[in-house]
Amino acid sequence: MGAKFACANDLLDLYRLALSRDAVLQAATYQRDAAIEARPQALAQWLPQVNASASAGRERQGVQETAATSAVTTTQAANCTLSDQQTQYCYTNSHAYGLTLTQTLWSFESFSRLGEANFLAASAQANLLAAQQSLLLRVATAYFGILSAQDQLATNRRARDAFGALLNQARIRERIGTSPRSDVAQAQAFYDATEQGVIDAQNTLDDAELVLTEIVGPHGTDIATLRDDIPLTSPDPASADDWVASAKQDNPSVRAAWLQAQAQDRDTAVQRGRGLPTLSLNVSTSHTWQDAAFGGNSSDDAVGIAFNWPLFQGGAVLSAVRQSRALYRRAEALYDTAVRDNERLTRAAYRGVVTGISRIGAAQRAVASGRESVEASQRNVEFGTGSVFDLLNAQNNYYATQRVFSQTRYDYLTAMLTLKLQAGRLSERDLGLIDDLLIAHGP
Repeated sequence: MGAKFACANDLLDLYRLALSRDAVLQAATYQRDAAIEARPQALAQWLPQVNASASAGRERQGVQETAATSAVTTTQAANCTLSDQQTQYCYTNSHAYGLTLTQTLWSFESFSRLGEANFLAASAQANLLAAQQSLLLRVATAYFGILSAQDQLATNRRARDAFGALLNQARIRERIGTSPRSDVAQAQAFYDATEQGVIDAQNTLDDAELVLTEIVGPHGTDIATLRDDIPLTSPDPASADDWVASAKQDNPSVRAAWLQAQAQDRDTAVQRGRGLPTLSLNVSTSHTWQDAAFGGNSSDDAVGIAFNWPLFQGGAVLSAVRQSRALYRRAEALYDTAVRDNERLTRAAYRGVVTGISRIGAAQRAVASGRESVEASQRNVEFGTGSVFDLLNAQNNYYATQRVFSQTRYDYLTAMLTLKLQAGRLSERDLGLIDDLLIAHGP
């Protein structure tokens, strides 16, 4: 049965599994969710603050008994007793409640904190976008890692079988006396080296499958393979400088670093605002119930403007400002680092795409030349004009070119995805284009 387009366990299917299973993306999502809560918390400082209070208690008041006080207290409070020391004790139950409303009219600290919260929320959103785009590349890279390991394993097995056949032929020729013992030793050396390559390739494949499982969780093992004749497209625009300029503007990681620096700059203003005056409107009402002897029932309503200026706090404000400035300089340095890293990775990815096209063409020609070299060496050995060692070398070089050709295709696709990632343009559609290049082989 011929090749057909993949319909299961392909690249897009695995990516969609990763959207709900990848722990890195989940952590970035929760980090974004936590960061955006800073804005309503900062905004709450500008909204009315209402506090309610209530109390209930029992009081005792002692008064030295005299003729003048006895009649007064007796008429005011019925719950009074006279001790042996001529001291009269009166008891009462008191109840009270109060409401206080405070509205901030001006606070430089609160104003700056709101600006800081806006930048923090935007930075977290940019980090989430970066994590989403990074997931696209991580899934593709892990997928290509499995395909590459499968190709290497298959090539090494073919090489082992080929060297095994040559080894058997050398032993037969030795027994019949047409070739020396050295041919057997040389063929045995190549076979043993290839056997080790098969073991290493199997270990690499196992590791590659674990990498993909780490991202997407349990999944099917029969993943679709890549066609040999993939289209080779040059970057558009065809200028590394244009890609770098786009990356500086649109890369979400770079933008997140810039927003983080701006948020830290606002934090310096927040710390400075802790030592500046604040103005607020205060409205309160309270009511108390108790016996007349203790003051009787009362109500208290108040409206006023409060001005508060913390003149000295032991140097804590100045220290916090210095600390925040240092953190701002750190954030600026991290932003500069992000810009430089982004430019380096963008140029490297652009170069990888451009040279990848040439590398694939060169690898294809090397495979064809290697095949011709093996055929020529086989004819020379058959006609007695060539050595077995030359044939072994030609065959070893041929399979090496196959391994290189297989890897160059994955390197090219990875470079293309990385270039779009650095420019902030990577999307699910890009994986879909690669998905169209996958084929599943039937039984």
